[in-house]
Amino acid sequence: MAEFASIDELVADDRNVHVECSRETSAALLAAVRARYRTQRCAFVVETDRGFERDSVAAHLRFYGSIARSSVHHEDAIAHFNLRGVAKRKMGSLSPSALALVNLARASLFEPEACFLERPLSDLDAEGRAIALSWIAEHMEQGCRFITTVEPLREALLMPGVACWHEEGRFIMVDQDDDGDDDRESAYEGDEVRVLKIPARTETATLLFDPRDIDFAESMNKATYLVVRGERYQTPRTMDELEAELSRAGFFRCHRSFLVNVQKVAKVEHYTRNSFNLTLNDAARTSIPLAKGRAEEMRERYRW
Repeated sequence: MAEFASIDELVADDRNVHVECSRETSAALLAAVRARYRTQRCAFVVETDRGFERDSVAAHLRFYGSIARSSVHHEDAIAHFNLRGVAKRKMGSLSPSALALVNLARASLFEPEACFLERPLSDLDAEGRAIALSWIAEHMEQGCRFITTVEPLREALLMPGVACWHEEGRFIMVDQDDDGDDDRESAYEGDEVRVLKIPARTETATLLFDPRDIDFAESMNKATYLVVRGERYQTPRTMDELEAELSRAGFFRCHRSFLVNVQKVAKVEHYTRNSFNLTLNDAARTSIPLAKGRAEEMRERYRW
């Protein structure tokens, strides 16, 4: 399994990296990024960024645009991040989603060559998440290097680049499965309803889920989980075993680490040439990564 052996090794790499880690590790990564890119144009967004409570959004962005000496006008940033509706509101009155977009808009004004973002998707609603992911993907393609810290790992997989998790000082990379190459040998024979139950464990019981109730399955940190109505349950099944059981019950292996209930998919989003996500119709409008190597297979199978 590929990995970065240390923070220094991760930061020295030229790839875009998205890390599931603790807040302590996130702070250490921030310090390492500041040190490495101190002579380049950089932007930083951390969880504690709130601005001055009594400033309006427009005044806040105008101020940072003047500091950055940006060629991007603050009004253009307001429009790009869909902030016109809150431009006159005070920073202290913003919703978490709006504040997160303001922080990204502020970062964009610096026209960064390197950008560190701490949990950039955590507070965003579905619309805000789409705006943020589109901006990140576009600027990656323009050459900006992104290092982000996230929780959970799924958020790392939503962004183009290398996703990894922190474990005992190492940063272990997740197989991205971009080329769609795998060892699956069975041909797809069409969806059909099957009578089966998928087991999951709690501390005191084994739960048996109807596949129709499962939103998606996720492999994370060497364990497999079922997500049902926003709750995560560990299952003894591997992802390959779940795929074999559920592929004819309307599930699709959209990524090496994800198996999604296609009936729960509300939208397929295409941010850039190589960046795809699935948005579910659950209460949280959850985003699931769609590996570019599997996007064409999904398109052909379901004729979307």
